Amino acid sequence: MTTVTELEALPIHAVDFRKFGHVANLTASGQEVVEDHGVGWTDRHMRRPLLDQPGHLGLTTGPARATPLTAMERHTHTREALFCLAKPVVVAVAPADSDAPIGSEVVAVVIRPGDVVVLGEGVWHGPCWGLEGPTPYYWYAAVDDSRATVWEPIVDGPIRVRLAGGDGR
Repeated sequence: MTTVTELEALPIHAVDFRKFGHVANLTASGQEVVEDHGVGWTDRHMRRPLLDQPGHLGLTTGPARATPLTAMERHTHTREALFCLAKPVVVAVAPADSDAPIGSEVVAVVIRPGDVVVLGEGVWHGPCWGLEGPTPYYWYAAVDDSRATVWEPIVDGPIRVRLAGGDGR
């Protein structure tokens, strides 16, 4: 019988995310966000481009949080941005410096509406989990159809997440 490791999902802004990429929050003004507004509306956008090449917008429906994660993928040719629609999601990431994701190095973070997570090239990641059930989320990356997506089993996996403080806040 395979043992499933329980991993606590932390709030994204409670994690030093620099070894995985970077994070911005579009609901707040800051160095990475430009704000504009008018009568009845406010607009915020990232100050710098998400990618350094043309990208593709995608929509994935991730599994429920109770679903164990057995394998992770990575993209060695592009960064990938992840952001949710109206409901928060959890993503598991692992450093890019190994040939396979290692369970003890996996970090899980909660992405809430307004958060933009930009994974660095080669960062291992799984599909985002929904907190309450299968949940759609957006991704933005350069797609190269000549490169097959490879999912590598997690060393010392699988992993299942639980929420810090009940809801990852």
